[in-house]
Amino acid sequence: MTDNNTTIDWEKKWQESHTPWDAGESSPALVQFLKEHSDLLPIKGKGLVPGCGSGYDVVLFATPDRHMTGLDMSPTCIQQVKEKRGTGNGQYDFICDDFYKFQFPQGGYDMVYDYTFLCAMPLEMRPQWGKRMAEIIKPGGVLIALMYPLNDRSSQPPHTVSVPLFHELLDENFENIFLEDAIGHEDRIGDEKMSVWRRK
Repeated sequence: MTDNNTTIDWEKKWQESHTPWDAGESSPALVQFLKEHSDLLPIKGKGLVPGCGSGYDVVLFATPDRHMTGLDMSPTCIQQVKEKRGTGNGQYDFICDDFYKFQFPQGGYDMVYDYTFLCAMPLEMRPQWGKRMAEIIKPGGVLIALMYPLNDRSSQPPHTVSVPLFHELLDENFENIFLEDAIGHEDRIGDEKMSVWRRK
């Protein structure tokens, strides 16, 4: 990628197994958040993890009462994750589609989790990200966002994000109900915050 407007070929990266963002597990920050703040999540309903990659977070969030869907636009990614994860006895599934165009459930999602998804967007698409989140999350539902990276990066993804950016993109339709420093993967400590946004 040479500039902010160039689209990365994610399918090629998965075909070539060039996935340096894959840490082999869910972020420790998310695991800790679920232990300490599960009361901020819907107990039941439908959830989505866009840019789900290897599906760690989809499996982590899924319960018998909370069905999770992992979404990715790479056919190779989705094929691999389906072979590896299965369906968890119907507690989750994986679909290959475009986040901005896919048919979401009638009534919307009860929760969406974003981690390393917004930061992978071309910068000019960020306003669309905010509008789409408002479209697919039902009133009273939540967006859980593990903000990364908060420190300056190069022109290539992951693009830098910030707390003010999230407010800019979400405040019209969401209320920020949780925000704190996150202790995630060792190479990202000091570069992340966990946040929860409730749909108005």
